[in-house]
Amino acid sequence: MFTRVIFRAPPALASPFRLQVVWAIIRVRNSLLACKIDMAPGCYDEARFVYTPPSSPKHALEEAGRALTVHDSNKTGPELDEDFITGKRKLSAQFLSHMDVARHKEVSPGIDEFHMALSVLHAITDGTSGHANTILTFLGGSETPGGPLRTDEDLLKILEMEWTVRWGQRCASFEVITPSAEARLPQPRSRFQAAALKIDSMNVHRRAIGAHAFPRIPSQFTKQTLLDVKFDRAQTAVLVTKCKSERVTLQNTVFALCNFAWIRTARNHPEISAPKTLPMLFYTAISLRRHLTPISLLASAMSLALGYGNIVLPAFLPSSADPCAMFWLRARSVQSQMRKQTQSPLLLARSQILSAERARRAKAFARQDDEADGTLPPSLPRTQQPPAQAPGKSGVPSVALMGISHLGDLGATYQMERYPPIEFLDSVGHSRKAKGGILLFTRSAQSCFSMMLEWDAAAFPPGLVEEFWGYFVSGVHEFILEESRSQSKL
Repeated sequence: MFTRVIFRAPPALASPFRLQVVWAIIRVRNSLLACKIDMAPGCYDEARFVYTPPSSPKHALEEAGRALTVHDSNKTGPELDEDFITGKRKLSAQFLSHMDVARHKEVSPGIDEFHMALSVLHAITDGTSGHANTILTFLGGSETPGGPLRTDEDLLKILEMEWTVRWGQRCASFEVITPSAEARLPQPRSRFQAAALKIDSMNVHRRAIGAHAFPRIPSQFTKQTLLDVKFDRAQTAVLVTKCKSERVTLQNTVFALCNFAWIRTARNHPEISAPKTLPMLFYTAISLRRHLTPISLLASAMSLALGYGNIVLPAFLPSSADPCAMFWLRARSVQSQMRKQTQSPLLLARSQILSAERARRAKAFARQDDEADGTLPPSLPRTQQPPAQAPGKSGVPSVALMGISHLGDLGATYQMERYPPIEFLDSVGHSRKAKGGILLFTRSAQSCFSMMLEWDAAAFPPGLVEEFWGYFVSGVHEFILEESRSQSKL
């Protein structure tokens, strides 16, 4: 995962030394950021996080320095994005997190612009915006409201205190490595309940019918590509107001926009398999964080607490129907489907079963990768079968067109009143895709709504995703803004 925060501040507040101290504090508080992954070759069931506590605050500061790069003024924010998306991987089993900071030229007397990028292995967390907000709070905040800003010495004292309470002579008892989300969710109370939940999970899978997908082309390499659109405050206000009048959220409409965009794209390409008799499937993440059992105050709140939901929509438009009315009908269908899944008493049990299935598939794919590159020990038997399909799959297709992830309103995460000297401008996020991957993100920041489409362009026919994106963006203007001409910043 990658989160880049753009902010403006006096350069003294974001000096390389202060950045290193604050990053050290964050890493001491959140041990997973400083962990390593240990696994003997081929022993996929024995992978584990290993944490070696820093021997002193000074040691913690030195370790943070090795996971921090402060770039000169020639490095731009978009270049940081490009480095993460297409460049050499900085993260590995030995380095689960890294922070990059690019300082730009002075934008006004005594004020510089900064781009701070956090790269974190997705396996340990579902978000890093909270860490970014904490970093800004330390850099530009005070101990008490209206009090003096924290000095370098104040930050060093905080680092010493955070280390001492965890690793000093009289350290407190706490979970050094935060238990996984699965371990903090309810477990079946009996074998009968476990069996019943598996049957329910199979029924859920059977209902996840989808026969539409972007065609892929063989490729030996990946080409991570990004398209985005950002709407200004006035446009965003219109978007929200229109959706409210139609009794849906802006996030609900994104699925309907994709639905219409694919139908219109496929209409231009008869060579694409897009059966109108079978529906279109999307998947999306569901946060489980509020359902997790509490942990001790000193333990890190970091966790990968995500379930997944499916959205199924028709793949045709009735010739006699009003497209606008049909659009809002499908947006309301999305809302109904999401409510049914998120409010279901079986949500947590379904998430547990899906998590176990995803783990089995991930291990099977990892084994195949190790066989292909020759790193699987010769003493272990070679895979004879492809990874098992999800339970309940039959001859009915269950292929998703794409994943859609809503990051929400970042204004709820970035508490700008806590660091008055720092001007928060924006935050963008990315994830590094596997071969053939495609994912759509949405977010709101500073009252502006943005959407980003990321995909592996090497695996798709040239121009096809761009054509889909054109229909997608034009749909915003046609159905929600009710404009005839695009005014958004592409």
